[in-house]
Amino acid sequence: MAEGRGGFVLLVDEDYSVRELLSRYLEEAGYEPLHARDGLHALGILRNRIPKVIISDLVMPRMSGIEFIGVVRRRFPTIPVIAFVGSMPHEFPAGTQPDRLFEKGGGIFPELIQAVDELARNAPNDAEVQQEISVPIRIGPGSNGNITLTCPNCLPMFAAQVAVEVGTMAPIAVCTHCEARVPFLIVSSASA
Repeated sequence: MAEGRGGFVLLVDEDYSVRELLSRYLEEAGYEPLHARDGLHALGILRNRIPKVIISDLVMPRMSGIEFIGVVRRRFPTIPVIAFVGSMPHEFPAGTQPDRLFEKGGGIFPELIQAVDELARNAPNDAEVQQEISVPIRIGPGSNGNITLTCPNCLPMFAAQVAVEVGTMAPIAVCTHCEARVPFLIVSSASA
């Protein structure tokens, strides 16, 4: 195995055949590929395991690659990201620039593996798995005991039931998109 090779690489693409093809090249190079079908699925994986490198498509259902890269840059800024795209974008929004950009097509796999090697070798090993978002979200109550929260893990809003007894610890909602645990506080209008 070449220097810098080995470790876990997260492949994020809705196309199973693309993930399988990339997996073969990564396994031959000594990496352990793990598959995610879109950005939300990938965020669920990142709650349990931190990769050396992420390879992500940009066009996917539920959460696009650009949205996913933005969340990764905010939550795990040391994980290198390679965008593996069908067509080259003209520009990326702020905070979503990948470390490398490859257009899908034959013949680029040696270059792609070389980029994975370089990024994996130079990436610090300090990213941590975060099981629960530690900052509570302050919200006002909704009708019928329902509230709407924004998940700090994956960013979309989701509905949650409020069933809190006086004197108990802050409630925790589970995001319906990525299954992150989101603690929150209810602030009454009188004290807001």
